[in-house]
Amino acid sequence: MPPRPRICYIIAPSGQKGGGMGRVKDYILESGGDRWGRVRFEAIDTRGSGSAAWSIVRVCRAVATIWTSALLRRVALVHVNLGDRGSAVRKGIVVIMSRLVSVPVILHLHAAELTDDYARAGWLKRRLLQIPFRMAQCCVVLGERWRDWLIDEIGVDRDKIEILYNGVPIPAGAATPRQPAIDAAPIILFLGNLMERKGVSDLLHALAGFAGTVPQWRAIFAGGGDLQHYQALAQDLGISAHVEFAGWVDQDKARTLIRGATMLVLPSYDEGLPLVILEALGAGTPVICTPVGAIPEVLQSEETAILVGAGDRPALERALIRLAQDPALRAHLSAQGSSLFRQEFTLGVFLDRLFDIYRRYCGVEIERDPGPGARISDDIKPERISNGR
Repeated sequence: MPPRPRICYIIAPSGQKGGGMGRVKDYILESGGDRWGRVRFEAIDTRGSGSAAWSIVRVCRAVATIWTSALLRRVALVHVNLGDRGSAVRKGIVVIMSRLVSVPVILHLHAAELTDDYARAGWLKRRLLQIPFRMAQCCVVLGERWRDWLIDEIGVDRDKIEILYNGVPIPAGAATPRQPAIDAAPIILFLGNLMERKGVSDLLHALAGFAGTVPQWRAIFAGGGDLQHYQALAQDLGISAHVEFAGWVDQDKARTLIRGATMLVLPSYDEGLPLVILEALGAGTPVICTPVGAIPEVLQSEETAILVGAGDRPALERALIRLAQDPALRAHLSAQGSSLFRQEFTLGVFLDRLFDIYRRYCGVEIERDPGPGARISDDIKPERISNGR
């Protein structure tokens, strides 16, 4: 009788609240675990859909589950996906309690605003926040900005930090080159939570200027948030006839919207490495975005995207007009973005690099069974850029 597989717990939120962390968790679970049955994945959500107070109970349950499995020698590792504010508190507790029973922990930092929150925090809060990062076997970050922050501010040893860029599945039809439409009215897509941090007001104001130059166009804002506020702003700006607020959409609908858009626009003030940008690259959809988070590390303006400064509405308006009126530029960005995606951002590349981190820091061997969507990465060695050094 073969031995029972050990468990790799993936700590991350689920559903719409999960955002990028939830998507990463889903991709790991869908990988199927080790093809030889040595390790399997289980998800634990420490937040849930209830009140913040109820999340305390969920954290306690998570710790009890991990401790019980540790007592039975069933735990391979705990992969903690940590975000901003409440997420940092809940996940920090899980890291500390897991390490108290000698369970290996990978702490995967997805937060976009944690560095600013830390800078504003008092002495005690800073010291408490440092503990989980220092206790983890390895801290995984989305880019150089967070690696440097962990070294300089949190005091984490450089040798315990790995840069791991996100990855997404290869979209259906990605092998077919995008044919730039010359005469078709452009479709401008925003996909994400509707909030000021994402630059939604900036985009609406830029579209108001854009409308004076490009008469025929359509903008789709897909995502949850304060739809009424932004609908009213579009009305005040005189562009409501061109703007559709689709609300939250599932992944299938999101991929359809990305594939059908002339351009994806994400003018955020803070980000990690947005999955939606990677999905647009994979679909061959040109991207306009801001050089925040890890974005300027992986995208080159005029080659793989158009980068504009956060909050620079005139520059955003000019970028919209330029991309709408220049099919050759759209074709160039589409080709270069697709090429970059296949080299660095497929789900297969991400999983290979993640499982290599599991092996090197926790001694956990996972050999995935690559599906059709991951074959593009089979000949890429995960050691090449897994730690970003």
